[in-house]
Amino acid sequence: MKLMLAALIAVTSLPVAAIPLDQALELCRAEQNALRRLTCYDAISAVTAGNATTTNTTKPAAATPTPAAIVPAANTTAQKQPEADFGIEHRKVDEDAPNQIYLSVKEVRYSPRKELIVEFDNGQIWRQNGTEYYKIAAGEQHYIKRGVLSSFFLGNDTNNRTIRVRREQ
Repeated sequence: MKLMLAALIAVTSLPVAAIPLDQALELCRAEQNALRRLTCYDAISAVTAGNATTTNTTKPAAATPTPAAIVPAANTTAQKQPEADFGIEHRKVDEDAPNQIYLSVKEVRYSPRKELIVEFDNGQIWRQNGTEYYKIAAGEQHYIKRGVLSSFFLGNDTNNRTIRVRREQ
């Protein structure tokens, strides 16, 4: 059993390009660990995709990367990225995004449920969450401010009222 395990580890550590495709697939099928099995299949697909692009293109062979160079890159991104972002995938925030933008109102209308629908002159359409009253007219300058938990507020500098809105378009 130990000999078989040592042979399996030695074969899986070799570049997949050095092994015929049938044998590589058999080695991947024999792997018990799901993550290693998936990594093995990913390495095979990366190598075969690299071979397909080199045979279909007219570039010289020296300009194309070797399949052995493709395999380690695919393995490192597949293993490190999910573990590093585990549990905080939803918290990815663009650091350069502004917290507040000022826009001019182009059109104001109401939905059948009396929700405010505001179209700004840059083409964005925002809909009110709720039915509370908010005084707004076309041509006025208002702001959209980022709140917590991916919420947004529509407000004006002349009063303290804000309403919760969501972007429609």
